[in-house]
Parts: sequence; structure tokens; C-alpha cells
Amino acid sequence: MTVWYEVVLGITFVAGTMWLIKTVYGWRRFRKSIQTELYSGFLEYCVRKRKIRSLSESYYLNSVFGKHRIIYQLTQSKHEKTPQSYVLIILTSGLYILNVRNQSGKILARKNGDFKQNYDGHEYLFKNPVKESRYFEKRLREKMAKMDFPVRLLVVFPESCELQWEGEVIREVPVIHRKQLIQWMKKDYEDNHGILQEAQIDRLFETIAEESIEAEKMGRTAMELLIGQKNDKKLHFED
Repeated sequence: MTVWYEVVLGITFVAGTMWLIKTVYGWRRFRKSIQTELYSGFLEYCVRKRKIRSLSESYYLNSVFGKHRIIYQLTQSKHEKTPQSYVLIILTSGLYILNVRNQSGKILARKNGDFKQNYDGHEYLFKNPVKESRYFEKRLREKMAKMDFPVRLLVVFPESCELQWEGEVIREVPVIHRKQLIQWMKKDYEDNHGILQEAQIDRLFETIAEESIEAEKMGRTAMELLIGQKNDKKLHFED
């Protein structure tokens, strides 16, 4: 009995340690992500993340906006090595397309041309996310040609970066920090609440997420699907 007790105790200790490491790693990723603005906390996100339909709802957003849906998308043109992350939030005030960035340092935004990033003494250029977002919207509307819905585009940067504009500001597409997101959406929601009916929200969600939901039925989790999208040609955007 003593030997088996020690074996079981050892297995339990190893499993517990692995679970703790995985949880701490997940928490660190969560607190640096856009999900901190969308869900009530890490526990809710962990419970929901394994199913697309579950992940598409949030206790926090429900308390602020009522009926809603959240959809995660990755897109990648054939010339790009790194996929771009988008979060789509559907409310009764419309469809919000968030171009989610992870650059830190000093960001110089420009109406035309690439954005600039100054980080640790080095300068980098990256594609204009406003133009990327407009292209994403265009392709989404082409896919859903039979459905009419209002769209708001937003570019969302982490709090760790400093945002500045060079020249004219693109006011029709807000470029904001993550902590500004819900406040901006609240104001727009108050101004446009009722444009979409609850049934339209569900219909939009089912249409946009249809391929991912079907793939999920084959045994892939919501987060595995999100990661796997970068290898799915159906979700790639060709230039």
C-alpha cells in the first residue's frame, strides 16, 4: 500500500504542477490580450474558450450591452508571414470590426502609407491597419452579399504603446488603446441602439462563424480553430 500511495502521490503532484504552470501561463497571456476587455475575468474566459458558441458570449458584455456575439478571425494575405487578428462584436447597434494590434513602443499613425513603430532604439514599418480593416470589411461584405448590416471599424493597440498621428487623423476609423474600447462602444451603442434586431445578431453570427462551427463539430476546440485559421486557405485574403 505504501508503494502505491507514493506512486499516486507522485502522479498527483506532477499533474498538479503541470496544471499550475499551464494556468499561470494562460493567465499571463490573458492579461496581455484583448480578452481582458471583453470578459468578466480569466475564469469565465477559461470556461468558455473550448466552444465557439460559448466563447461568443460574455457575462460582462451582456451586462453592458445586452444581446451580443463575439467572433474571432485570423486573416493572412499570400505575401504576409504573420496572420492578422480580428475580433468581431455584434450588438444591436451594428457590427464592430476590431483590428487587434500587439505592437508596443511608440507608434506613429499615418493616413497614407505604413505605420511606424519605434521600439528599443529601432524603427519598424508595418502595414496601415486602417487600410487592412477596410479591406477586411470589403471581403466580409462580399461573403455576405445578401445581408445588409452597419459596420464600425476600430484599430486597437495595447496600453503599453504610445500613439501619435503624423498629419491628418483618420476620424472615421478610431485608432485607440484597449482601455478606451468599451467606453467608445458604449457611446456608439447609445447613439445607434436598435439598428439590428436580436434575431439579426444571431443570423450574422451563424453566417460568419459557419465554417468554424462545422469544423468544431469534427473535434477541434475554439482556440485550436483560431490558431489553425492561418493554415486554412478559405480564410486567407489574397491580394
